[in-house]
Amino acid sequence: MVEDSGFPFGIRRLRILGSVGPADFPAWALRHARRLGLGCAIVSHRDDCLELLASGPDALIEALALGCSLGPQSVMVDRVETSVGTDETTFPFA
Repeated sequence: MVEDSGFPFGIRRLRILGSVGPADFPAWALRHARRLGLGCAIVSHRDDCLELLASGPDALIEALALGCSLGPQSVMVDRVETSVGTDETTFPFA
């Protein structure tokens, strides 16, 4: 039996936009997701966008989005977009 934590659980796609091309940013984002206890995977990484899938309580996913908006010193984030759900075939940690 799975215990209900009382927190809504979700899968969110995060698009982090700006000057986010440095190679250290994806690992930085994954490390912060793990610290929050989230499942997380990189979908794509370009100079102008890092796209992640995150799984866990909605409040913690929002905390990840906030953390990513601040980013490491090597990036300049303009905005973070989140969307609900994902195609199951692309979700590697379901």
